[in-house]
Amino acid sequence: MSDENLITKQPNNDFVTLTKELYVLNTLAMGVAIQILAKVTGESIEDWKEYVGSKAGEQYRELSAEKIQEIVESLDNSRTA
Repeated sequence: MSDENLITKQPNNDFVTLTKELYVLNTLAMGVAIQILAKVTGESIEDWKEYVGSKAGEQYRELSAEKIQEIVESLDNSRTA
């Protein structure tokens, strides 16, 4: 896999790397989920974006870099299996 297909994030001075494809897939899925939540609940997309972003940030900060990388690898492996 070439370096141009990787995205690296730096949480708490540790690096987590994932493919652009997995990053884009996750971003698109979250966008669709937020649109559905907004439609079903009548709340605005912006409100849901803020709420989901806040919750995701809280959960992300609680994970170690190793656990995050393990999750990324398991998602990538299950998608290609």
